[in-house]
Amino acid sequence: MTDYLPTALRAMWHELPLVAAAGFLVCTASGVVVLLMPGVSPVSVLIGALVIGPVWAAVVATTDSVVREDRGGVWLLLRHLRKYGVAGLEVAAVPAVIAAVALLNQAVYSGPLFAVPVAVSGCATVLALLASCYAFSLRVTAGLRGKTLWLTALHLVARAPMVPLGVLALAFVALLLGTSVTASLLLLAPGPVALFASAGTWTENHALHR
Repeated sequence: MTDYLPTALRAMWHELPLVAAAGFLVCTASGVVVLLMPGVSPVSVLIGALVIGPVWAAVVATTDSVVREDRGGVWLLLRHLRKYGVAGLEVAAVPAVIAAVALLNQAVYSGPLFAVPVAVSGCATVLALLASCYAFSLRVTAGLRGKTLWLTALHLVARAPMVPLGVLALAFVALLLGTSVTASLLLLAPGPVALFASAGTWTENHALHR
């Protein structure tokens, strides 16, 4: 089985300018969302997808290139930002809409009689978030779209759930440390998170198609 994780780990040092630029772009996009709509609400989630999704797609496309072809750099990231912006919005919109519906259900429904729609939408949100960890790479690098994209991503989640769980856990720990210890960690986190996501996606995708 091809393992891309060693390449991703080496790239954290060799591609340090790329890591820094990725952190700056993602944190800037996140800051715009916070300024426009503070807090967690259906509207803020949708705005987050609109603003952060295209940036994250460009970052993932670049880290895919790093782990698969040993080719990265800040200029490649900027080119990918223009090339994959729409694709990133397409991918981010799916979990964002599902999460917005879940938040809306939680706000509207109350009491034990309405536990089912809240639980269903909550589970769907978790699955969509896990699948999106694979879906960005599958969309921008493999070129998958629509139902094929999400079925493949869900298949990978079922096959190797630890990869998206690890990606989300790493992002959560970085967010926690960045807000409680030092904000500079927030600038350093997106690059390594994307490298880990790319390495995990292509390692498992290669194993799936052996």
